[in-house]
Amino acid sequence: QATAMRPNKVPSWWNRARYRAYAPVYDWLAWPLEPGRREAMEALAPRPSERTLVLGCGTGLDVRHLPVETPVTLVDAVPSMVRRARRRAAARGMTERARVADARALPFGQNAFDLVLLHSFLSVAAAPVAALRETARVLAPGGRVSIYDKFVPVGTQPSWLRRALNPLAQLFVSDFLCRLEPMLAAAEYEKEAHRRVGLAGVYSATIARPA
Repeated sequence: QATAMRPNKVPSWWNRARYRAYAPVYDWLAWPLEPGRREAMEALAPRPSERTLVLGCGTGLDVRHLPVETPVTLVDAVPSMVRRARRRAAARGMTERARVADARALPFGQNAFDLVLLHSFLSVAAAPVAALRETARVLAPGGRVSIYDKFVPVGTQPSWLRRALNPLAQLFVSDFLCRLEPMLAAAEYEKEAHRRVGLAGVYSATIARPA
C-alpha cells in the first residue's frame, strides 16, 4: 500500500550529503524531467509581479521558466545547490535572494510570497506535511502553490516495479510511493488544477491553495 504522509526514512544528514554530491551533475541527471517541468510551468503561467519562492530549489532549473522580472527567492538545505541556483538567476538578470534553510522553519514572515514552487520536493522532504504548512504560513492570501512531482495516482495502487524499486530509490533519489492528496488534506490545501505530465504521466503538475 502506498502511504500518504510517510516521512522520508532517509536521515536529514544523508539527504543533504547525497544532494551535495549530486550538485555538479544534477542538471544532467534531471534533464528527463524538463519536458514535464516546462508543461507544468506553462499551465501555471506565473506572472512577473508574483513574489516567488522556489523551495528545494536545487540548481535553479525552475528559474529559466519564470519571467525575468520575477522577484525570486531560492531556498535549499544544501549550500552548493543554492550557489548554483543563485548563479543561474543572476545570469538571467533576475532580482534574487538565496537562503540555506529548512523547509519546516523558513526564515520569512507571513504573507511574504504570492507563488511557491514545490517541484521534485515533497517526495524528498523529511516532513512533507510540515513543509506544506510552513509554505501556507509564508504565502499571501490568494497565493498559489505549484507542485510538480511523482505521486501514486488517486484510485490506483503502485505497480510491482514501483514497489520493488522504492527501497533503493528512497536511499538515493526519493520516495516512489507518496500520495499527494492525503498530504494536501492534512495540511488543509485545496487543489485548483491537476494534470499528468512528463515521463509518460509518471509525474503530475498540481496548482493548490491553502483552504
